[in-house]
Amino acid sequence: MSTAHKGNPRLNSTGVIDVYLYQMPATERELVCQILDEEDLWKDLAVNQMGYTKEDLREIKRQMLLGNSPSDELLTMWGNLNHTVTELFILLYRMQQYLAMAAIKDLVDRKYHKLIRTDLPNLSILKISPGEKTSVTKELNQGKMSKNVNEKILNSPENPMSIENNEEQEGTSSVGMDMKDFKDCASTIPQIDYQELVKATNNWCNKNILGKGGFGTVYKGTWKCTAVAIKKIENRGTGTAEANKIQKEQSFTELRHLNSCRHDNILPIYGYSINGDEPCLVYQLMTGGSLEQRLFGGPQEFVLSWSQRVNIAKGTARGLQFLHTFNKIPLIHGDIKPGNILLDPCCQPRIGDFGLAREGPKHEDTAMEVSRVYGTKPYLPAEFLAFRSLSTKVDTYSFGVVLFELMTGLRAYDHRRTHKFLTRHIIEACAKNVSIDNLIDLSCPADDVAKRACMMIIQLGCWCTRDRADERPEMVEVWEDIEKKISL
Repeated sequence: MSTAHKGNPRLNSTGVIDVYLYQMPATERELVCQILDEEDLWKDLAVNQMGYTKEDLREIKRQMLLGNSPSDELLTMWGNLNHTVTELFILLYRMQQYLAMAAIKDLVDRKYHKLIRTDLPNLSILKISPGEKTSVTKELNQGKMSKNVNEKILNSPENPMSIENNEEQEGTSSVGMDMKDFKDCASTIPQIDYQELVKATNNWCNKNILGKGGFGTVYKGTWKCTAVAIKKIENRGTGTAEANKIQKEQSFTELRHLNSCRHDNILPIYGYSINGDEPCLVYQLMTGGSLEQRLFGGPQEFVLSWSQRVNIAKGTARGLQFLHTFNKIPLIHGDIKPGNILLDPCCQPRIGDFGLAREGPKHEDTAMEVSRVYGTKPYLPAEFLAFRSLSTKVDTYSFGVVLFELMTGLRAYDHRRTHKFLTRHIIEACAKNVSIDNLIDLSCPADDVAKRACMMIIQLGCWCTRDRADERPEMVEVWEDIEKKISL
């Protein structure tokens, strides 16, 4: 991880320093975790505010059994997605967790301080006995602000929860989506009537939820006798102009690029809907789940074999090299990770979630500076995180991290490891000539042929994750290397 990035918090839309969660000082982090651990407040934050599912929380519950703070594990998970302390502050405000807000108020813009109730006691409350602390915390956090104060805050032009224009414009959806823009982005994709999707999901039944993301919930359903996944784009209530803008941009980006990219290793989109309560995108249902689920969340019978892992590596590389070469200007996915690699029943991979995709520089081996860094931190290289330098080598680096995860069964980031980032963990192990038996995923037995293939893929991952972008291969080279040299 680049030390330059750690010393450079990002600027928010008002030019004020916005501290990343992983940059939160230890004192404030410990304090807010103490508060959220009380009465299991972290569960409400995780499920109802951050959009995690019960399956996502399995690792957190395991840490609880080991005596570790579940809130600390949650902040680590969310922080790896490049979220900031200000975003956490706003979520805590929605939960009316004023004591937790007070614990981190010095790390956010002063204009947000007015959201905290002014009748809070000193944070020394955390030093009193557990029984007294629980009683006082519950009283503070369940208390309601007076109507006048509440209205004054909510109507303030500086309130991060306020919406710039509460009136829905003609031709605009409930989340501020311009319908003409939607149609322009989806010129060759069928438009689907919203009521068909209501029927397809049994009126958005909770039992049909596949997962939740930053801007929507994904449901499984049956449409036109076809199994589909339907992303319902929802306004989660953050209400900031920047959040609404990002939501709109990412939805348009996904439509535009999936409209133009048709490939065996790219998730097919079947249609979109804009005539209902929320805009929706309809995709082919990947019944094999995501690579994330198969590597880290599934039961033993769903463990991927070594031949399946090699095929997933090949298919993903093939899809990425297509994105980088099918047009004169390369398309950079920007968020390659196991959660965005979906598997069909035969475990053939499809790259999904193009919300962060961007066109890259026109010429090979060049980079361009971008205004924003999006993506998932453990999968992003230093030059992008620290200097916003975007090139096809960003995807190459991300793919290299995925290769490490495929071979080791370890997560890209684990704060309990000596080397928290998997890239450093692998590089250190290789430098010490650690045996391949001590590197590969123990959940899947490997013979000598499989071990040789694993070692070659780990070496390829080391090439893909070189610190210098110009020392990393293009994805065409990566794909050819896997295709020609590695087989099981």
